[in-house]
Amino acid sequence: MVPAKQAPFSAWGITIVRGKRTLAYPRYPAQHTVEKSHPKKDHSSTFARALKAWLGPKNIRGEYYRNRYYYPPQNHKSNYVVVDGQTVVDSTYKPKVLDNNLHPFPLNPQCRTALMISNELKQEIVKEVKENGLHYQEVAHKYGIFMSRVEAICKLHDIEHQWKQENQVSKDLQVFADTMYKMFPLYQPPVNADNLTEIPTPQKTLAQRFLTIAESEPFGPVDAARLLDLPVAQETLHKLTDLDPEEQAAASSHHQNTVVVGTEKQGDRTQFKFTKGKSGDIGFRYGASRRDKKKDRAVGFDAAGKMVYL
Repeated sequence: MVPAKQAPFSAWGITIVRGKRTLAYPRYPAQHTVEKSHPKKDHSSTFARALKAWLGPKNIRGEYYRNRYYYPPQNHKSNYVVVDGQTVVDSTYKPKVLDNNLHPFPLNPQCRTALMISNELKQEIVKEVKENGLHYQEVAHKYGIFMSRVEAICKLHDIEHQWKQENQVSKDLQVFADTMYKMFPLYQPPVNADNLTEIPTPQKTLAQRFLTIAESEPFGPVDAARLLDLPVAQETLHKLTDLDPEEQAAASSHHQNTVVVGTEKQGDRTQFKFTKGKSGDIGFRYGASRRDKKKDRAVGFDAAGKMVYL
């Protein structure tokens, strides 16, 4: 049922309050750059003037030729928006932060842009691994690059070589790759070397664990590793930095596995091949459930900090 006449809003105690909104004006003044040959009085609003100051003047082709963010940089220096709003290219501009090319957020100096490996250095790394037969860890120590990144460089080099043989690298893809390569700063081995002595944080150390001990009882890193059921930091660092003798011997020697080919009889459509393997390394055991598609799989981290399924 709908009432014949509703009471006004004031009868219900409802009061409409209209507040004044405060506009978010820029913290720095907008200095619009106008061509001297065509002076024109500006009657635009504050935000419109700020937009014109950010874009800069426009040429006859419709390009903002004096805006430092309009064209992609081609000198391996990233252009980020600076805090003082000086976006138009000017010879008198001087940055007020550490380095505008490496810090996307001027007020956060801890955030830095990742450096890109140059093509020449990639070729040297691939040559050291493929031709000279060096281990990934040796190449990582030689150039100061993490071992996982050295492995990725070699793997991507093989994929790129395969794509070029199959003519899968189009012209647009090559132009995009060259443009992105010239936008980012390059890595210099002696100056920008990675800290290879840094151990990734294990997941077990993120949770608190309390232990009551006597004041005179010594407690060191070995005791802490034993309590957390983790290897000692010195052993983990030794595995990350030094070569394993067994792995080095296995890499130098080539072992040929014996293959037994089954006899194909008349009417058979398949032929079986049997190879020697260790139980547990090949296939799955009977009765063991495969949890590769489950959402509640146990997750862990190896010594290099890579996520693995337990």
